Amino acid sequence: MGQKRPGYGPVIVLTLHPVARKIAELIEPHLERQGYELIAVEFKQGSRGAMLRLLVDKPGGGISLSDLERLSPILSDLLDVYDPIESRYLLEVASPGINRPLLKLEHFEAFRGQRVKIRTHAARNGTKSFIGKLVEVSPAGIEVEEGTKGMREAFGFDEIHGANYEHDFDAGKR
Repeated sequence: MGQKRPGYGPVIVLTLHPVARKIAELIEPHLERQGYELIAVEFKQGSRGAMLRLLVDKPGGGISLSDLERLSPILSDLLDVYDPIESRYLLEVASPGINRPLLKLEHFEAFRGQRVKIRTHAARNGTKSFIGKLVEVSPAGIEVEEGTKGMREAFGFDEIHGANYEHDFDAGKR
């Protein structure tokens, strides 16, 4: 399964905003004890406050709206106790959706062989966005095979700004 540090949850391999990483470390154990998985934490600071989005799933069956409604006040209370954000913020607890983000090493391993979209910090060959089949995963990075050219591109996790599973809605039509 996914790589884990002894005594800690799954290893987050992509760079997170420091506040998002702190929040992930604080709430992930609480979610796991209740049978849920923290998929991603998105934190954006704006001029009028901040936005905190927690993407949560339920392994083996997916998360329902009633799960999210039940979790939202629990997570809000936890965040009030820990108080990890200095400014005002809006909390959103949501499903990761079909094109779910890949953040942890185990996420990348679970989607090996699937179509993914990778966004890099710096442009490579004039682009920062790559879509292809995830063919290799290691603790250092990944390798993606572009479908149109069949060429492989290797990415270190430190190069990746964001990644997600990219559902191919046209696959059944071919």
